[in-house]
Amino acid sequence: MPIVWGVNHAARLVSAKATGELGRTDLEDFLDDLVAAATLSYRKVLDMGGSRLALSGDDMVALGARVRRHEAMGPMGSVAVIASSDEVYDQVSLFESVVDADRPLKIFRDAEMAYAWLTVGLPEGIELSETRRAASRPAVAGAV
Repeated sequence: MPIVWGVNHAARLVSAKATGELGRTDLEDFLDDLVAAATLSYRKVLDMGGSRLALSGDDMVALGARVRRHEAMGPMGSVAVIASSDEVYDQVSLFESVVDADRPLKIFRDAEMAYAWLTVGLPEGIELSETRRAASRPAVAGAV
């Protein structure tokens, strides 16, 4: 699975690591998992150092609409994306401009700066309490 994530409920923090090529379904599954875990209002860090986005313009528009629907559920937490390559940095920047969600999002080159921006300093000894993989959804005939 391209996105593995964990959550620390005490710190209200989701930490995710993406690997490989991320398509629309990968990101939809991740968003659905965040909704199911009731973590949309939590701060999030997404490390995309080992991945890239493979999204068409239509995919970006559809994902943007989904994120904006999630906003109607309540406040969304800040998102820090770690993009170590110029390609991923540009892809995430373009994605963010299309999504245009009402929550802070910043792109960083390293984890230290991303976590500092989120002002998350997990106390010593506190670990992510859950580790999950974005669930694979079965293919639905005729699904777009």
